[in-house]
Formats: sequence, structure tokens, C-alpha cells
Amino acid sequence: MCRGKETCSELGTNPEKWSKSTPLQIPSWFNDELSLFSKAVELASTGKTNDSLQTLSSVRNDDLRHWFVEHGQMSGVYRTRILQIVPIKKINVTLCPIRSPDRYSTEVFKRDNYTCQYCGTGVIPKELLLAFSKVVGVSNFRPTGTNSERHGAILAFRANADHVDPYTLGGQTNPDNLVACCWSCNYGKSSYTLRELGLNDPRNNLLKLNNWGGLVSLMSGLKNNAV
Repeated sequence: MCRGKETCSELGTNPEKWSKSTPLQIPSWFNDELSLFSKAVELASTGKTNDSLQTLSSVRNDDLRHWFVEHGQMSGVYRTRILQIVPIKKINVTLCPIRSPDRYSTEVFKRDNYTCQYCGTGVIPKELLLAFSKVVGVSNFRPTGTNSERHGAILAFRANADHVDPYTLGGQTNPDNLVACCWSCNYGKSSYTLRELGLNDPRNNLLKLNNWGGLVSLMSGLKNNAV
């Protein structure tokens, strides 16, 4: 348990060993869980609901949730605390009239090949996760609610469009300032600047997970097999 503590066991206390790309590097086993979850979605899209549920039961639901809650979402707090960075004061900041990135999300996700531009994991759009839930049932895969109620795959792999330059500090809501991002990196980065976190600009090195497309090609099949 890292919440409430001064440091995070996953991040460590030596900034020289920290990633310059992501607030907190995801565990290597995330890749296997993404593949397993993808298989469950594929089975559901072809009407093989029982097989999908069996595969879904093998996904490390609790481990994914635990990692996000205890480590991923708090990584920015731990970084700035150890670096003793004084947050930039929000004085006379002119905020963009558009805050929500929703209108640009699809464009940004496609451009970034549904790949988190910080940690490199594949991400899945909210609409597809909701469609999957309608096939296998909310009791088996809950996409909404508190962190303890949501399935761990939601917390680990749901796509988000992140403001690279924080909105609260005047960052614009447009494709030039938005990148595809997983929830762990998005919450970990929070409203901190790249400088405050010691991160490189993700826009300088476009990451694209090979043979990945956010599973969006399975959407029509999921809709056809929804309960």
C-alpha cells in the first residue's frame, strides 16, 4: 500500500532511475493482460459470450486495479514531492474556452494509433468498453462507478486525450496539445507540467503499438451481440 506514504515502492526515490517518458513505467505483465482482455472482446464480438467470459475471468482484474489505485494515479504526486518542485502559480492565466477534449478524442486516438504516448501501452476507447459490457453484462464487466467497482482493465487501458501543456496553466484544447493516454499516465501527470515531473515531451517521439487499433474494428460485432 503506497497511498498516504511519502514514497512509492514502484517509483523509488532515485530520480536518476526514473523514466523520462512516463510518470511511472507500467509492469511488463500489462502486455499479457491487454492481449488476454483483447481476446475476450474478440470472442464477445463474434457471439461467443461464454468463451469471452471464461477468458475475461483469467484477466488479472484485482492486480490491474491495485496497481492503478496504489501506484499509477499517484505517481506525479510522488515525483514532485521527491524533487521538491514548487508548483507553478496560476496567476493571470487565460484558459482555453474549450476544456473537454472529447470533440478531438477520436482524431487524436487515430493519429496516435490508440497508444499511450507516455508509457506505450495500447488503449481502448470508452465507447468500445461500454459496448463490451453490454455483451457480457455489467455484473461481469462494470465500466463505470468507483475505482473499486470498475473492472481493472478499465483503469489500466481506457483511452484518454491528455493535455500535454496543462489546461489549468493555459494549455490549449486542440490536437496539437493533446495525445492519446492511458488513465494511469493521465492521472499521474495530473495538472503538472512536463518540467515539474522531469518528463520529455511525448509529441517529439510518436509511439505506435504494432498491430494495434484500439479494438475499434470489433465495435459492430459487439453491437450486434449486445443483450
